[in-house]
Amino acid sequence: MAVVKSVNIGIIKDYGEFSSAMDKHSVGSIICDFNGVKDDNLSDTKHHGGVDKAVFANAFSNYKFFNKFANRSLNPGQMGENLTILDMDEKSVYIGDIHRIGSAILEVSQPRKPCAKLNKIIAPKISKFIFENCLSGWYYRVLKPGIITSGDKIEIIAQNQNNLSIMELNMLFYAPKEHLNLIPKLQSTNIQNSWKDTITARLKGVYDDSYMYKI
Repeated sequence: MAVVKSVNIGIIKDYGEFSSAMDKHSVGSIICDFNGVKDDNLSDTKHHGGVDKAVFANAFSNYKFFNKFANRSLNPGQMGENLTILDMDEKSVYIGDIHRIGSAILEVSQPRKPCAKLNKIIAPKISKFIFENCLSGWYYRVLKPGIITSGDKIEIIAQNQNNLSIMELNMLFYAPKEHLNLIPKLQSTNIQNSWKDTITARLKGVYDDSYMYKI
């Protein structure tokens, strides 16, 4: 069974050109509410937080790849996630999955698109690395507020493998022409229309991904 290795919150730091609370630190427990995690600061509320991005999770197994790329050992939370999870990753998590973690009930809503701020905070071009390797982590919406503590087990209340997995959606995002077989699955998956519009734009070659590389 998957478990929470670390729960994390961030404080806003000044990086010169921008501010960010991406570099989070571990705490004993967090309180998850419909709009986000209590005491987890956000510098960019346009792109982070809110009902569909209330809690961000990342697979601990991804850290071996992040560490190698950054050429240093990163701590759980430094990639911006509230939950660092053992024995669960983008391949095993599906859009719409419902997880009970601690006293909270969460629904998987979408991947995180690569964030350019990671290029400055963690390592140059790491957002491109995440994009190419589909190591995005995933967002939850909160169905029932509650407390999540490090070491909590993750109970899968519902899973629909007819929906896209996080990995499959990431593969469509990165290289849609190479994964046309997943388009029917995309159309039947209950996900924000903005993701479907993004895939369409990628197929047409008109999606501007320069935001990933600017910082």
